[in-house]
Amino acid sequence: MIEVSRGYKRNTQAETLEVDGEWVILHTAKYTVTRLNEVGGLCWELLQQHRTVQELTEEVMKSYDITAQEAERDIEGFIEELRRMDLVEHAD
Repeated sequence: MIEVSRGYKRNTQAETLEVDGEWVILHTAKYTVTRLNEVGGLCWELLQQHRTVQELTEEVMKSYDITAQEAERDIEGFIEELRRMDLVEHAD
């Protein structure tokens, strides 16, 4: 379960490439490739620095027509998936 108040950041072993609004993340230690859409790319960019789920939610709401509840649910799922793939880690 994602802790909403806890901060997250990118794993330093992940390389990123952005092409035509699509993001590709290469996890060099695990030899995996992950593709992100535009919203995922925005969050990935923000995760260069320590960010909480709430901070990411606010940024997504500024850029897209989405409710706070939808944004938070989506961000929590996104962070959980990135954690599962070892692409983000706790920043604390």
